[in-house]
Amino acid sequence: MLYVSLACRLTLVAVLALAAVAKLRSPRVFAASLAGFDVVPARLRGPLAVLVPAAELLVALLLALPPTVTAGFVAATALCLGLTAVPVLVVARGKRVTCACFGASEAPLGVRHIARNAVLLAAAVTGAAVALPAGGGMPPGVPGIVLAVVSAGVLTALIVFVDDLASLFASPSSAGGR
Repeated sequence: MLYVSLACRLTLVAVLALAAVAKLRSPRVFAASLAGFDVVPARLRGPLAVLVPAAELLVALLLALPPTVTAGFVAATALCLGLTAVPVLVVARGKRVTCACFGASEAPLGVRHIARNAVLLAAAVTGAAVALPAGGGMPPGVPGIVLAVVSAGVLTALIVFVDDLASLFASPSSAGGR
């Protein structure tokens, strides 16, 4: 199970770090994207544009350091719950808003974003379920570690590029309207 935990850990570290860097590169774009959510009051958008990526980086750091892996998975679970709740609320309200989650995007929040965040939440919960009783140690076998690293890389790419992949596989008639 430590191999599964390692794959979850690496995926979360990579995705959270990439998301944080994208937001920090253009905090105004991220803050502006929060306006359409109707969840965040205007006065909180600027601070949240800094606090959200800071939280993502903190959780990634907790997961990267062996003594804090368990705390990192617990924090990742809480963070991913919040990051999943937002698109659920937006979609349930029928809003068509884009999110600068991984930089500027033209795709409105939808079911694929909820699914993406649910996968991250599942990785956090799975990692926590393993780390709570077993700790955050490294698994012993090199082949298993390599498989965990490759799995995390593939999962990270799928998560980060979900909008690009969706548009790639969209039918030509629906590509413009996504």
